[in-house]
Amino acid sequence: MKWIVCSIGLCLLIAGYFYFSTSYHLSREAKKEFVKGNFETSYHLSAQALEADPYNRSALGIFSQAKQRLNIQNLLQKTKQNYELALEILKQGSLSPQEFLQLRWIVEEFDKDYRAVLMINNPNETEKIQLTQYQEWFLQLKNRLQEAQQSLQNQIK
Repeated sequence: MKWIVCSIGLCLLIAGYFYFSTSYHLSREAKKEFVKGNFETSYHLSAQALEADPYNRSALGIFSQAKQRLNIQNLLQKTKQNYELALEILKQGSLSPQEFLQLRWIVEEFDKDYRAVLMINNPNETEKIQLTQYQEWFLQLKNRLQEAQQSLQNQIK
């Protein structure tokens, strides 16, 4: 009987630690923010939870998930800006050599960032669709730039 009381007391003590622990409280808050789509807040809260307790598996999981969402969102934001910049350059009609090189740089930057982010992050379905659309558009631009460069080289010969 005595060991049952001790066991129950120990279980309550352990449960109380996890419930009242700063690290686990921050982890629960991080999870709530993640569900709301506040990935940056979730990332910072889970980082604070890990500072308080580096072995908090819940905080580590939400930290990783929030970081992935932030990486993909940053890629999408940067890609959208580069897409709009490329459209502005293309609207002008004829391209100067500097604009041509700028477009090539934009395409190369997208390729590099796209591969790097997808290698270690797992986009959700909406993000996959957006990234695929950008990938197809930038691939078409890359092909058109290669064709234009080839045409110029043939004219020079």
